[in-house]
Amino acid sequence: MPIKYDLGGTIADTRRLMEVVQARHGTVDVDMTMLRSWNLSYLAGHAPVLSCALPGGDAVLAGAKWSFGCRMRMYPWLGVVSVDYTFTLTEGVAEIERFYDDLVEWKNRDYLSYLERCRALSENLDLRIPSNVRSSALESHGSAVRALRVAVAGIIEPRPFCYAFHDFRLCFIGDLDNLPDERVRQLLWLSERVDALPEDGLAEPLGFRGLEVASSGWSTVIRGEPGAIAAEAETVTTLLNLVHAQWFVCQLWINAHDLRGPQGSTGGRLAGAHVLAANQTALVQDLSEIDNLDVMLKDPVLLRVAEYLEKNLKVRRHKETAMSRLHALENHSRQLADYNNETELRRVQVLFAISAAAGIASLVPSLTDVGFTLLHVVATVIPLLGFWALFAVDFTGVRRRFRTRRRRP
Repeated sequence: MPIKYDLGGTIADTRRLMEVVQARHGTVDVDMTMLRSWNLSYLAGHAPVLSCALPGGDAVLAGAKWSFGCRMRMYPWLGVVSVDYTFTLTEGVAEIERFYDDLVEWKNRDYLSYLERCRALSENLDLRIPSNVRSSALESHGSAVRALRVAVAGIIEPRPFCYAFHDFRLCFIGDLDNLPDERVRQLLWLSERVDALPEDGLAEPLGFRGLEVASSGWSTVIRGEPGAIAAEAETVTTLLNLVHAQWFVCQLWINAHDLRGPQGSTGGRLAGAHVLAANQTALVQDLSEIDNLDVMLKDPVLLRVAEYLEKNLKVRRHKETAMSRLHALENHSRQLADYNNETELRRVQVLFAISAAAGIASLVPSLTDVGFTLLHVVATVIPLLGFWALFAVDFTGVRRRFRTRRRRP
């Protein structure tokens, strides 16, 4: 069960990241699983995937006993950290739906504590979470994620925001004898009752080096002969983890609710051009890492598996949704630029009006010295008053529009 979290930005300094992780968790491993299958040109510009062990333990899920191991994987160029749990059934038999429900409840015991400490438990969430679930909260890996985020703050290239929520997926691995077709279908639908479900609701399985890989996007099943499982399953799970990390980058941008800048005591305000530019730059950089697996991989067999997983996790559709976020930012930036240009033009007009009015006003004291009659003086002062009146009307309009735009949510 891989669970993805946002680190808050990308990391380029691999050596420093390794030192930070090693200081907290001891041994740090560099993922070499697919080194032969990556394009070296891609690896040259991207930090390697790092991993370290987190404490394991035991759990009771669906009335059965399980032991679990846990590893934390970091994807520095994506700014994503993955906490991967590996469960092994040690005693009993687990019914799928109950197992899934218990697993989510078990996971949320840590997740709710994590969200509370990240101040992400909004009023909407408070209304939906029963008090008995909140009272059973117990931290496990959430504290490690928060500590890592703090530890790398000095070496990270931050996004304009940090996405507090996580996303997880399930992957079931077993022998062909223990996973017949009907069982695979149940695991993909996460339900024992699949008779009423459509036959065409799932993608056809894919063969890979003695393994059969099937995925519904939310759940993936890997089955094969014991020898093939031991040799190749890690390769598939590594690909699944990578594709899931790319999906998660799109997810965090889609759910970045406030891209407008800080809020004042009087309510929301629109962000300045520098805030919008930072959002656009970060979003473009992140989305450039998504899709087009040919840039990363050079093994046609692995590419086929990666594209199969990418299709079933709907990464491209997720990227399109994130791209709509970028288009909204671009339109907003364009409108802000138009508004700034309009304001500057108004300012020039105001300065011209002040200059002209001041020039005419300087002539008034000398009118009596040259023998101008009262009629001439009045005829000179009237245009002066007209300039000031136009200035007052123009300036009032500019202030009114400016205040309206600042109050707009």
